[in-house]
Amino acid sequence: MEAVDARVAIIGGGFAGTALAVRLQATLPADARILLFEASSRTGPGLAYGTTDPSHLLNVPAGGMSLFPDRPAHFQEWLAGRPDAPEAPADGGPVFAPRALYGTYLEEQLAAALSRPGAKLEVLPHRVESVEPLLGGGFRLGADGRSWQVERVLLAVGGFASAEGEPPYLIGNPWSPQALEGLDPEEPVLLVGMGLTMVDMLLSLRRQGHRGKVIGISRHGWLPLSHVCGPFPKPWPVELPADAGPAAICRILRREAARAAEAGQPWQAVMDGARPQVQRIWQGWSPAQRAIFLRHGRTAWNLHRHRLAPAVATTVAEERDSGGLEVLRARLGTWRPEGNGVAATLRMAGGGQREVRAARIILCMGPDSASAWREVAPVPDLLQRGLARPDALGLGLEIASPDGTLRDAAGQPVPGLSAIGPLTRGNLWEITAVPEIRAQVALAS
Repeated sequence: MEAVDARVAIIGGGFAGTALAVRLQATLPADARILLFEASSRTGPGLAYGTTDPSHLLNVPAGGMSLFPDRPAHFQEWLAGRPDAPEAPADGGPVFAPRALYGTYLEEQLAAALSRPGAKLEVLPHRVESVEPLLGGGFRLGADGRSWQVERVLLAVGGFASAEGEPPYLIGNPWSPQALEGLDPEEPVLLVGMGLTMVDMLLSLRRQGHRGKVIGISRHGWLPLSHVCGPFPKPWPVELPADAGPAAICRILRREAARAAEAGQPWQAVMDGARPQVQRIWQGWSPAQRAIFLRHGRTAWNLHRHRLAPAVATTVAEERDSGGLEVLRARLGTWRPEGNGVAATLRMAGGGQREVRAARIILCMGPDSASAWREVAPVPDLLQRGLARPDALGLGLEIASPDGTLRDAAGQPVPGLSAIGPLTRGNLWEITAVPEIRAQVALAS
């Protein structure tokens, strides 16, 4: 192997990359060098926790968000020591902290790792565009006209944003700084997609003083569901058989939810009991079974699995009850600029069309809406070189094992080249939240 600049290169400095960097700094020998590449202005929060809006809350209680699997209360304790920590709910339920605070937490843990004795960790503000395999092992990374030779590459990119759209009329990336700029506070806004991103946009609009109607559309017209109010129940004991297909799993969950209700327990406890088994079930399904789930079950699963903090759910319900939020079962058809805004034609679920006028259309579908992951550097280069290939359903890159080792174009594992986090959901599915990524980081490191 040629002389190397570092033992490990981590590409992507959001939660997954930060967790990897902190863990490797603590576990690799003192003579090891770790490079963490992140091109954005902040390393640590990533897209998921980079918001500055205090109304954007975590959708997991603070007690489940520690960066360290062996110190599960670490974030909760860090939060309790801050003067801006949110108060505990009066109903005795857990704290759902602002995502901005969690981003600060990640930045602080990374800063501590950067200054600790031991393996040398460096953050490099470059977007890695190329990953070239070297004869004898290792890789040469290319970014901004520079190159680095490393023994191992860990791909931790995530937070796949959509294209920009056609500003100012249609915003493809809701996290773009211009998404909510220059809006008439009295004019309607059309939000396409009604998941967690739509809720964030609604909250931000209201916080900046927008008073006009917000119209949310999706195929089913379903709003995100809420965590339980008050203390969390224990996970309901549910066993998902290894040979159960998507329809059978659905029947089991419905049956157990009914049993839980008879025992005075909420359906949320059933989902929490099923969650640790999801990766095992998904890996046991054939590509055809996974495709059936994605077509018929994904929306309902996401609603029940990725839930809102109770306080946020209350705000959304109040908006709908007051008429400030109108929910429609519809798809976006055509649109055209009209005056200072747009006129959009909606294709209604029950048939027919409806034209609405809005100051702006904002697409809130999230990464499920397209293969945005294919455009995130250095994925195009990896695919072109044959160092990686898409999984069978096009959800991300195919991996050879749970630690994220990539398969090349011929289906063979690529030693020293791994992916973690959302890029691996085609093989693992349940790999977008902190607990699962934390476990994958432990395997990959």
